[in-house]
Amino acid sequence: MAIQVKLSDILAGMEFLSDEHSSYLNVRTGEVVTVSDDDFRAAEEEDIDGESEEDRAAFPRGDWEDEEIDLARQILQDDQQVFLALPTKFDIDAYRIMAAFCLSLDDQELSERLQRAIQGKGAFRRFKEAIHDAAVAEDWYRYRDKALKGIAVEWCAGHGIAYVDDTPDRAEPAPRKQRLYEDLLVQLRALLGGERDPIANAANLAALLYRQLPDVNWAGFYLFKEGELVVGPFQGKPACTRIALGKGVCGTAAQGLETIIVPDVHQFPGHVACDEASNAEIVVPIVHQGRLVGVLDLDSPVPGRFDEEDRAGLEAIVRAFIEGTAL
Repeated sequence: MAIQVKLSDILAGMEFLSDEHSSYLNVRTGEVVTVSDDDFRAAEEEDIDGESEEDRAAFPRGDWEDEEIDLARQILQDDQQVFLALPTKFDIDAYRIMAAFCLSLDDQELSERLQRAIQGKGAFRRFKEAIHDAAVAEDWYRYRDKALKGIAVEWCAGHGIAYVDDTPDRAEPAPRKQRLYEDLLVQLRALLGGERDPIANAANLAALLYRQLPDVNWAGFYLFKEGELVVGPFQGKPACTRIALGKGVCGTAAQGLETIIVPDVHQFPGHVACDEASNAEIVVPIVHQGRLVGVLDLDSPVPGRFDEEDRAGLEAIVRAFIEGTAL
C-alpha cells in the first residue's frame, strides 16, 4: 500500500479497545478511528427500518451523532476493505502478557508473589499495586510496551501495511511525569467506559486532571459554539464565560489549532485573567475530523509549571477523550 502508518497510532487504537468500542485503520488515509457498539447498532437499525422525518423530529440528533453513525455505516458497508479492524482484546490478551512478565523475572520469590496477585477477581488492580510495591513498575511498562509493539508489527506485516516506527523502546526508565500521564490515560479510559456523552466525559476528565496533577489551580474546557469559546465543565474558581477566538491563551490556541504553553501568563498579550493566582497556563485544542470542538485549559500558580512533557501527555489525553466521546 502507498501509505505509511504511524505505529504509535496503531498502538493508541489497540490500547483503547474495550467491550463497547472497536478500532479500525483506514488504509486510504492512514487514520485510526474508534467506533462504539451503540453507533453500529444505530447504523444497522436505520439501514433496516429507515428513518422518517417524524422520527428525526421526535428524536433530533446533533451533527456529531450523525457523523459517528455515518462512520459506523461506512464500516458496515465496507465492501472494498477500506477499514481494517485492529487487533482485538482477544488478540492482545492483557492477562497473558501480565502472566508472561511474572515468569520473566529472575527473582523467583517476586515472580511467585506476582503470580499469586493475578489470580481471581481484581487481578489487574492487585498486579498494579504489587509492581509498584516491588519497584518493578518500570520493568513492567517496558515489557508491556515491547509485547504490544510486537503484536502491532505482526498485524501490519500480516496485512501488508507499511509503518513508521515512531515508538522508541524504553531503554531507560520513563520520567516521573511521563509515568504520571500514562497512569492518567489508564484512569481516563476506565472513566470513559461505555459513556459517549461529551459533557459527562469532559466533567470527569476535568475532575481527574484537577485532582491528580500537582500545582494546578484550574482545569477544564471551553467549547466552541457559534464562533466563540464558551466555558464548559471545569474544576477551580469561577471562570470567564466567553472568550473570542484569537483572544488570550485559549482563544489563540483555538484559532491556531496548536497547543500553547505559557510560562508566565502576565507576559502573554491579551491574557484573560480568571484567577489572580494563576501564573502559568497550557491550552490544548480539541479537534475532531478537522472541526474545532473546543480547548482543554490548565492553569497553575507556579511560573513555568508546564513543559513539553505536559504537552505530550495532555495531547495524548485529549486524543483518548476524542476517541471515547461522541463529539
